[in-house]
Amino acid sequence: MTFKTHRILLTGAAGGLGQALRPRLASNCSVLRLSDIAPAPSPLAPTEEWQAVDLSDQAAVLTMAADVDAIVHLGGVSTERPFDEILPANIVGVYNLYEAVRK
Repeated sequence: MTFKTHRILLTGAAGGLGQALRPRLASNCSVLRLSDIAPAPSPLAPTEEWQAVDLSDQAAVLTMAADVDAIVHLGGVSTERPFDEILPANIVGVYNLYEAVRK
C-alpha cells in the first residue's frame, strides 16, 4: 500500500540536496512546497509551490508551514561561518519552524 500525503514542505530547496530530493518527495505528495532564501529553482512543476522565506522571520515561517502534512528541513547555513551568520537560520530559524509545527 502506498501512502501519499497532500502537501510536503521542503526548506533549503535551492541547495544541492534539496534539488536531489525534489523529484523523490514530489512522488509522495499532491503538492510540494519549496522554500529557500536563494532564488527559486527552475522550472517549477505544476504540483510545486515556491515561497522565498527567511527562516528567522517568524511570521513568514508560520505562513510557510501552514497546511503542510510533513516538513523536510534542510534550510540553514551548511558551512563553517561566524556565529552571527549561523544564528538567524540555524538556531532562530529552527526554533521558528518548530513553533510553526507546534501551532
